[in-house]
Amino acid sequence: MAKLKVRKATLPWLFVGLSCIALIVLHQSTSQLTDRDAHYKEELQRLRALAGTQVTTHATTRPPAPAAAAAFVNRATTPPATTTKKLWLAVGLPTVPRLNDEDYLGTTLNAFARELFPAESMLAGAVGVFVVNVHGAGHKRFDEAKERFSTNPAFRFSEKAEDPALTANRVDPPHVAGNANRPGWRVRKQTRDVASVLRIVHDQARYFVFGEDDMALCDHGFRAMAYIIERASRFYPDWLAIRASFGMNGIFLKDADLLPFADYLEEHQARRPPDHLVVEWFAGERDQSKTYKNNRPHLGFRWNIFSHLGTKSTLGSRTKRMPGCFEMLTTPVVFPVEAFLKTKCPRQDFTPCEAMKGHPMLDWGSARGVYQ
Repeated sequence: MAKLKVRKATLPWLFVGLSCIALIVLHQSTSQLTDRDAHYKEELQRLRALAGTQVTTHATTRPPAPAAAAAFVNRATTPPATTTKKLWLAVGLPTVPRLNDEDYLGTTLNAFARELFPAESMLAGAVGVFVVNVHGAGHKRFDEAKERFSTNPAFRFSEKAEDPALTANRVDPPHVAGNANRPGWRVRKQTRDVASVLRIVHDQARYFVFGEDDMALCDHGFRAMAYIIERASRFYPDWLAIRASFGMNGIFLKDADLLPFADYLEEHQARRPPDHLVVEWFAGERDQSKTYKNNRPHLGFRWNIFSHLGTKSTLGSRTKRMPGCFEMLTTPVVFPVEAFLKTKCPRQDFTPCEAMKGHPMLDWGSARGVYQ
């Protein structure tokens, strides 16, 4: 075989040729990388345009596809649901100007403020005192109290004066004073005022208690209320009402029963005063109230937890002497059907007491000596 001879002069040219081929291949690869980089830049700009803001991603995070980004930006946004937590207890307090402009309201609210739970208590922030001006303009003491207690979140002030058109003389004659069998216009107005307070306070708290603007809460009053509600609910969980003072005061109800009772008051306002109607209602003394009661128990607490101010009650009284703080709450101060009966429950603090037998009570009555 003939030997192939390669001249020395051809070697440089061979090297040059190979170098050219390498440069061509490198150029094509660089062009492809440049095109790919430009494509990625275009995609990134599209994503930024869709999001409307600067997009920052981690090196290990794969960028979202354009369609997914568009869906995220255009998603329907629903504001977070907000729920208002109910209070544990609401005090309903209608108020009107008093004779000689006596500041019973200020004294009453001072007593509530003194007894509110401190910040360290589990019940701090759990009580609301709803003060309702049912008189209208010209209630000086209400205006003063509203300004004085405006920084205390426990006090809620509102006004609910009746429209005169709803109580025209032909419907509710003001010249009719009334008698024992038929309330006059003033007492009927008080009944409607109580119903108005119930409607204002409804759905604000789990439990409700009636207050009056001339009845001051006794020392340890809110602690006594916590005890009353907890003990009654433990042994008689379906209770309808609890009596812990006299008049239209210190009567506990559950929130679900406020509106039905407000309706009952308005329906029967011409027949009896409100502090009589409330007993008739929770004791089931008429067919209508008996049907609503449906055998739910009402309880009489042994001790009175409010102190009356002044010498005269707006709704009158069945006795000349009204009980003081933590005195026994029995007849004739309250009706027999709602009274605590010592002969029936000598070692307990509620009537009825059958379910409580064997479970010791707290002697709140020991505090009454401080007031004597």
